[in-house]
Amino acid sequence: MILRSFLCMTLVLAATRAPSDAGSSRQRRADGEARWVEETLKSLSPRERLGQLLMAPVQVEQATGGQLEELKRQLTELGLGGVVVRGGTPETVAELTNELQRTARVPLLVGADYERGLRMQMKSAGTPFTNNMGVAAAGDPRAAFEQGKITAQEARAVGVNWLFGPVADLNNNPDNPVINVRSFGEDPRRVAEFVTASVRGTREGGALSTAKHFPGHGDTAVDSHIGLPTISADRARLERLELVPFRAAVAAGVDAVMTAHIALPKLTGDELPGTLSPKVTTELLRRELKFDGLVVTDSLGMGAITKGFPGGEAAVRAIEAGADVALTPPELKASLDALDEAVKSGRLSRERVDESVRRILRAKYRLGLAERRTVDTRAVKSLVERPEAVASARGVAEASMTLLRDGGGLLPLDARRAAGAAFVVVAADDDPEEGRRFIPQVQARVPKATVLRADPKTTAAEYEAILTEATKAGAVVVAAFVKRAAGKGTVALPERQAEFVRKLVSSGRPVAVVAFSGPYLVRQFPGAAAFMVAYGIEDVAQDAATRVLFGDAPARGRLPVTVPGLFQAGAGIQTGAK
Repeated sequence: MILRSFLCMTLVLAATRAPSDAGSSRQRRADGEARWVEETLKSLSPRERLGQLLMAPVQVEQATGGQLEELKRQLTELGLGGVVVRGGTPETVAELTNELQRTARVPLLVGADYERGLRMQMKSAGTPFTNNMGVAAAGDPRAAFEQGKITAQEARAVGVNWLFGPVADLNNNPDNPVINVRSFGEDPRRVAEFVTASVRGTREGGALSTAKHFPGHGDTAVDSHIGLPTISADRARLERLELVPFRAAVAAGVDAVMTAHIALPKLTGDELPGTLSPKVTTELLRRELKFDGLVVTDSLGMGAITKGFPGGEAAVRAIEAGADVALTPPELKASLDALDEAVKSGRLSRERVDESVRRILRAKYRLGLAERRTVDTRAVKSLVERPEAVASARGVAEASMTLLRDGGGLLPLDARRAAGAAFVVVAADDDPEEGRRFIPQVQARVPKATVLRADPKTTAAEYEAILTEATKAGAVVVAAFVKRAAGKGTVALPERQAEFVRKLVSSGRPVAVVAFSGPYLVRQFPGAAAFMVAYGIEDVAQDAATRVLFGDAPARGRLPVTVPGLFQAGAGIQTGAK
């Protein structure tokens, strides 16, 4: 009885102390952060402060020998605030980020475009997630939370601490060549749900999250890697559609917002890229949406910027507009020199620069970089591609497969129909990934399958031979692949290949098209008997599509966008597994 009373009193005392202790702990952290930020800021020269506003691109495979030494020289002489890594393996990225962190005087922000996990850059390493549109097609925002969390954990394991995701753009233009399946869809409230979940997952996983591309890059038909897109929407339309996911991201505590290289004349009154417009960054994002986190530009090396603002002018204009970080300008020293001159001439005030540097330093402190900036390279293998994470990602990809049409009950293929079918891979790109998993998966199920392939090297005579062979079969399954790539400007099959598929469709044989590049591809051959949509060309999508195609798993996905003239958002035939 005495022991029970003592335990009860202990619990009561602990409960009464808890709020005060928690408050004291938060205050200590805040005091420690403020002290480190101000001491670090004070230690930096005016030029070093400007260096904190710049991040350099790093291709991991090339960062060896003399190139690595040059990069390290830039870090020290220019005082860069961070780097953006591309390529590599988990081990090589971890080793490189450690080397760079040890070189830098101030801990580095290390960013990466890991929108669908590490494999977006590493190709063959990292948990194999599908694209955002596939996550939305699977239907559960909790999957976006898990993807954000797992990606953040794997990124931190290899030394990457800033994720340039989630994409918060609505894909409300079916001809969009740059966003497309990177978006969660076209419905603003539904997209906001997935963006919110992804932001929270990323933060829980320990990395900085970034909502992009503000104020919305979805309603464009021009690739900003090539030229400057223009969106003619007015403020009322933006408020009703594009801004909804960004407001949700800010409410969820997103750490950073990336600005878009798009002109918005009805909003700004000019043709300036939004990245360089104070009306977009300062007035709309900072003042109206009340966002006080990091504002980062999209890469200043993209055509939308370089064609109009060469040298260091783009970096100056971006910081003038309200950005904190000028991302990967093509001429780093010229950009630093231009920023330096802008301060000396009074074009940029020192107070304005310090405001951004403080935000950057606060982010670094909150990442724990003041205490430890390197990672344990021995732990990488156990932290990346954990079996439970891989199983979860494969399950989401499988649940995303969306059956939009099934004329004559063609899908899923039963054993008889599969044995008599021809399987035709139509690859728009000279990329071994296109069909790499699909073909062996088909052959494992149908050992004597007729498997044919057309790619950019296929001649007119070879197309005719493939057409003749395919139309001997009782049914034809077309696996259509188009790689979405920066600067490519399209996610459609080349017309010669699209015409070949249309000839198959008009041959009189029942044709099922599996669109591995997203739902809009089906517009090129609307007469096909059956359509199934995968939301990417990656191995995880090919594996999932094959399982659903043969009935090993049910079709459960729902279309997150409208395919004009064919299918409405929400479409999707539900099937059972064999």
